[in-house]
Amino acid sequence: MQKMINKKIAFIMVLFITVLFIPNVSYAATYGDAKTISYETDAEEAVTFKRVDFDNACDDLTGENLDYVKFTLPSSTYGTLYYDYDDGEYDSKVTAAKKYYYAGSPYLSKVAFVPDEDFEGTVSIKYTGYDEDGNTYEGKVKIIVGEDDDEDDDTAEDLTYTIEGDKKLTLDKNDLNDVCDDLNDEDLDYVKFTTLPSSSAGTLYYNYSSDDNYDSKVSTSTKYYYDGSPYLARVSFVPKKDYSGTVTIKYTGYDEDNNSFTGKIKISVDGTSSSEIAYTVDDDKTVTFDEDDFYDICDDLNDEALDYVTFTLPSDTKGVLYYNYDDGDYDSKVTAAKKYYYDGSPYLSKVTFDPASKFSGMCTINFKGYDTDGVSFSGTVEITVNGDLLTANPITYSATPGSPVYFKEDDFNNVCKKLKDNNLSYVKFKLPSASSGKLYYGYTSATKYTSEVSATTKYYYGGTPFLLNVVYVPVTSATGTATIDYTGYDTDGFAFSGKIQITTSGTAVNPTLKKSQYYGDVDEAYSWAVDYIDTLSKNGIITGSTGLDGKKYFYPAAKIKRGEFMLLLYKALNLQASTGTGNFADVAKGEYYYDAIAAAKALGIAQGSDNKFYPNSSITREDTMVLALRAMNKSGSGVAAADINTLSVYSDKSIISDYAKDSIAALIKAGIITGSDDNKIHPMESITRAEAAAIIYRIKY
Repeated sequence: MQKMINKKIAFIMVLFITVLFIPNVSYAATYGDAKTISYETDAEEAVTFKRVDFDNACDDLTGENLDYVKFTLPSSTYGTLYYDYDDGEYDSKVTAAKKYYYAGSPYLSKVAFVPDEDFEGTVSIKYTGYDEDGNTYEGKVKIIVGEDDDEDDDTAEDLTYTIEGDKKLTLDKNDLNDVCDDLNDEDLDYVKFTTLPSSSAGTLYYNYSSDDNYDSKVSTSTKYYYDGSPYLARVSFVPKKDYSGTVTIKYTGYDEDNNSFTGKIKISVDGTSSSEIAYTVDDDKTVTFDEDDFYDICDDLNDEALDYVTFTLPSDTKGVLYYNYDDGDYDSKVTAAKKYYYDGSPYLSKVTFDPASKFSGMCTINFKGYDTDGVSFSGTVEITVNGDLLTANPITYSATPGSPVYFKEDDFNNVCKKLKDNNLSYVKFKLPSASSGKLYYGYTSATKYTSEVSATTKYYYGGTPFLLNVVYVPVTSATGTATIDYTGYDTDGFAFSGKIQITTSGTAVNPTLKKSQYYGDVDEAYSWAVDYIDTLSKNGIITGSTGLDGKKYFYPAAKIKRGEFMLLLYKALNLQASTGTGNFADVAKGEYYYDAIAAAKALGIAQGSDNKFYPNSSITREDTMVLALRAMNKSGSGVAAADINTLSVYSDKSIISDYAKDSIAALIKAGIITGSDDNKIHPMESITRAEAAAIIYRIKY
């Protein structure tokens, strides 16, 4: 009996020891095939992989997040996989042995496939995926190369536009949405441009500001979204210099149910046309519109006869549009919904503007015209009302003969606010006598300056051309006080008169312009931004980079990135928030902007799209304004709301995204931003580092 007990004890001990010494093993599993990831592109057009597509495929199959993938390389007859590919340049070719990570380097989101120039068809690229628990699976990326012609697609009526040869046309997303709604009875999701304009006629750009400042050229493989990034409303056609004619751009649209349709955009380019009508009137007089002024614009732009015009009504504080007005009597007030005909009733020739009592300044009235074929065009009527102006307190400066006097834009803004209880928009100067001195713009020396100041040019508070970049240089023999008259206009268009008194004394010296004490590339050419940049740098809000020569550089002309701008707001406004809500999917830990964006997300300042913030993309003017106002409101330094009718004076108001209108109006009213010299906001254009510094400075100080 005791032997039996001893044997059982011995067996249990062996079993216990065996269990204790079972070696550690991995419980990772091997799964089957993941769902196929599909893309479409054209020959030689790169398609960059989206890491979220791979993560979704992984999650659907294993229930875990993706860690990394390894690719089986396609035949070179189909094309090549590259890492960090950009318009023919790349870091390296993808290798089969390398791991490409969802949230680490080398990044899966930087892998791109470029088809061979002679290949058209479908290529399948196999890969092995690994989730965060080490589970493995197989997957495929299917890429269709070449245009996918669908004979069953509906065909839309042509969208037609007319532009001057020196202007760009930014597409109106609502026009394309209306086409989609008419054909498919659904809202538009996105558009792909299937035929791009000839380079001899012009180019389609995304986020275009100038020929050397844009995000990218439009690609036939890219989807441009009605309400997402990349935005359809940021696509612009820029005609080639001296081109005149009609450009046809073909596109395929997709509604929210993924039903497609095809259409054409026809753009007539005329290098000589103008869509602005100007009148001048005394404040006790009226101006009746000349119908032939509108007819001439229609004929120039559309090469057709004018049918009718509709108006956007001016503010009552500036004046009223009447129909059939005669010395205080009239048939009716003009309404925005009514059509006023060139050759029919109600007649365009019977529309009259009556200035408001005591209004002096600029009243801009936008209109939309239609030719006899029903094709539309847009324009403005600018009415300068001369009357008794309020006079601002003089602005005084001291000068040395021959030395430049830098005008301070805040001096002008302060006298405007004191007089009109509103911020300054721009000023126009009456030129001084050449015997006392000259006004220059962008002055470096007597032989180096951008231009002499023009009496007809508007110089803006916080916009281009910058009031801060206006310089007065007294002659070397000057003594005593010189007076320069100017007319200022506030952000509501009201005018006032002012004087600049410059007292010159002493001995002439060799004039030099101020430049940054910190950055070698913020020189005299950026004199308007030196105070902004140096003050922010001194207070640790902005930093530059050290070049190979050991000097510090700010790169003022470079486009600022979304992550960089968010970091500036974060520092300037001392944004604080619990970051327990995490961050956007494309904001990697360890990046210099990580904490700033995390705080902005937690506070609701940064909302992103599809859980992405796109931190390394350049930021548009309208997005800087949206983020700036949200950040100011969260930090307790917000500004008063403004009526979006404030935007009615800007000729490009129609391309401002709906989500940005309130922010732009509020910041204009607060004097933080203003329009440009061509009376535009340029909402879709990228903003430079110097311009961003100016905005941050005004927000902070």
